[in-house]
Amino acid sequence: MSRYKDGTILVGGRSMIVRRSGTPEGQAILLLHALGLDRRAFDPLRDALGGSLDVISYDHCGHGSRAGDTGFTLQALVDDALAMIRWVDRPVHLLGHALGGVVATLAAVSLRSDVQSLTLVATPLESMPSFAERARQIEAGGMADTVEQSLKRWFAGLEDLPAYHSAFAYGRDAISAVSATGYADGWRSLAGFGRLPLEATELPPTLCIAAADDASVPVSSFDGVLAGGAKARDGLQLEVLPRGGHMLPLTDPDRLARQLMQYWKVPQQ
Repeated sequence: MSRYKDGTILVGGRSMIVRRSGTPEGQAILLLHALGLDRRAFDPLRDALGGSLDVISYDHCGHGSRAGDTGFTLQALVDDALAMIRWVDRPVHLLGHALGGVVATLAAVSLRSDVQSLTLVATPLESMPSFAERARQIEAGGMADTVEQSLKRWFAGLEDLPAYHSAFAYGRDAISAVSATGYADGWRSLAGFGRLPLEATELPPTLCIAAADDASVPVSSFDGVLAGGAKARDGLQLEVLPRGGHMLPLTDPDRLARQLMQYWKVPQQ
């Protein structure tokens, strides 16, 4: 029997499949996955976190069980996150990976009272012109080359990590299920958010976690915002992990879990 349970729930007037593990009475952890992945992306992290937490993930539009839900916008992704936070119906630690971090931040600004903390893993802090260009390239050329390019960007240089082979196999499986339309929608969503309002007082305590070897979201992109400058705020911090690349929850889940357990003040077993 799988230690992860998938179930169908009614959220915001529509059916969604959620993946849940741990203890229902534990602290609620809501996980938002990266572009090209799905609700299974956090399974290695779930294992590393242990069973004392109530860990929940779901599929974004265009991904996993919702691969057919294309034509979505960034606001649609945020609305899903808000609906999920309300469904949890108790204070939640909100974690987003890459695109999921952008969505989580915008949701937390709107629904601050229900979010205990916000964690952004390998999350871009601002839109880049290259994001819109990738959407155009995908629409013009389809997914064949895009899959290989994405996998190389995600996993290159990580072949010596113990989790590499399983992470790579899952990554290929997940992105192969995403249509060209859905992947382009995701890149357009990333192209349209401008800059994350990390200085906003509406946000809960916020932890940004980066990998020193992440080529997609380099550590240098956090300069200024988290260095105690004018835009910094109390409760905003950065932790840099040495390895793992852009797919930290898959490639170095144990180290990431230790960082999170400390941040969430979960008693060590």
